[in-house]
Amino acid sequence: MTIPLAACSHSSTDGASTTATPSATNGQVAMFVPTDSFTISQNVPINTWNRLVEATSDALVEHGFADDAIMTHADADLDRQSRSIETYVRDHVQRDDGRGGDGRTLVVAPAVRTAESTKYYGDYATQTLESTDGGAKTAEALNRTVAALDRAKSAGVHVVVLSTRIPGFTPDAFVSICDAEQIGRMQAQQLVNKLELDKTSRDNPKRIEIMLPFDGEASHPDDEQRFARDAFKGVWSVLGTYFRAGVVVSPSLKLSASSTEDDWRAVAFQARKSDDVVDEIKARLHTNTKGAFTPIDGVISMNDFVADGVIKGLKAMGYVGTAADVNPSITIGDVLGNIAGRRDVQRGKAPEPTQAPQIDDGDGRDASGDGEAVPVTSNRWPIVTGYGSYVSNIPNIVDGKQWMTGLADRNGNASGLAGICRALNRNGAKAALEHFNTVDGVPTMALPLIAVSAGNLKATLIDPGYISLADADL
Repeated sequence: MTIPLAACSHSSTDGASTTATPSATNGQVAMFVPTDSFTISQNVPINTWNRLVEATSDALVEHGFADDAIMTHADADLDRQSRSIETYVRDHVQRDDGRGGDGRTLVVAPAVRTAESTKYYGDYATQTLESTDGGAKTAEALNRTVAALDRAKSAGVHVVVLSTRIPGFTPDAFVSICDAEQIGRMQAQQLVNKLELDKTSRDNPKRIEIMLPFDGEASHPDDEQRFARDAFKGVWSVLGTYFRAGVVVSPSLKLSASSTEDDWRAVAFQARKSDDVVDEIKARLHTNTKGAFTPIDGVISMNDFVADGVIKGLKAMGYVGTAADVNPSITIGDVLGNIAGRRDVQRGKAPEPTQAPQIDDGDGRDASGDGEAVPVTSNRWPIVTGYGSYVSNIPNIVDGKQWMTGLADRNGNASGLAGICRALNRNGAKAALEHFNTVDGVPTMALPLIAVSAGNLKATLIDPGYISLADADL
């Protein structure tokens, strides 16, 4: 069943509906996207298809498109989507002796299958679409999609593909909103900056855990394996250098100086529910010494679903403090003041963890002469990263339990996409696309991801309208 997006469906492709009259200069845009992966809830990523369609529709109107010249469709799978595209091309392009293609752009985000653990990164993450992934039905749907889009291009219609490339088809432009490697690399770089790893020595290395969600028994193991592997590749492209130099170590010993980007399975774990994450972080940081803690400076959680479980596990184990302890100039008062617009947050140097010299004479006391008991480990709260900007996790950002999250620049992508559609419909494609990088012969727009921390929460999430103060319980 084809499902129009009620919030922004400006015309229908069902039956023999009448084609909306193109605006004098900008023509028409038809968007075909997957249905959202999540139900309405706070515990979901900000990046959903429905919200991108809303933002793109608004941006198209701002770029001069008539409201009734914008059509949107959401379909649950590639088979249904391929039939929607086929019907649209037949009814709105081919039936008018080929003239239906004048001033018209199709925007297609393939409705690929998404493994359960991959959904937690949001709807826009690039997947791999192959005819062999879902058997004969997928191959048939893919062939139907390619055939319909080829007919559309032959009739003069422009085609822009979002997020996931369509094998066997060359669009006029491709928009890469985010991919697994990009998500992993951003979190690792944020951790490098926050912990000042470039100033860290082998004598006092930082201790970092990588929590890579992966359900090896998922119904789509190949898809999930590719995503998990690429996410770890992004992390390792940044952290690998520090592991090899000995300035970063793994508290669980799952990674070492000899590890490579191919060792992603060493840190992969099943994360079907929050308790799975809690159990995993507890197992990695477990110590047999009563009252002792395994020191941990940073946790790359990969997404906010995992970050929430990591936070619960750390609390249960007795780790204390917040990111403010690692960056003393930031307090909750500073954050709230910044959000209210009263002042900017100033960041200071992250101090080295307290690791006093220990000379144990066997009774648990320092034998250096001061007679005070010296803890053998630290239970200071680590820097926790994530991705997805879940509304439910924003309070953790404010109170410092989670250092940062991230999201794709939805508004920026919507505006850029609207500009591309306008240029294509007005035969100004060359000027509009020439500043994009060309990948596999296709002009490709790829905006950087947005990193969100307590210091820039207002500028990155509240001011652009992604969330409200009430959403964040502020």
